[in-house]
Amino acid sequence: MAKARFWKFLSEVKSEVKKVTWPNRQQMISSTGAVLVILIVSGVFLGLLDVLFTNVIGSLLSFLTGGA
Repeated sequence: MAKARFWKFLSEVKSEVKKVTWPNRQQMISSTGAVLVILIVSGVFLGLLDVLFTNVIGSLLSFLTGGA
């Protein structure tokens, strides 16, 4: 019984995969480039925020504790 359902499931998966419109090479390269640019911009932005907050919090703690 379970085997029959499994093979039916695989058959349906195969049928659905045939309906998918796969991107061509140019679309894939374009999409990959867009993702990489967004990742780099996001990484730089978050890195700058990290440096900013680290310096601000370090300065604030230094001021509040009377450190050097």
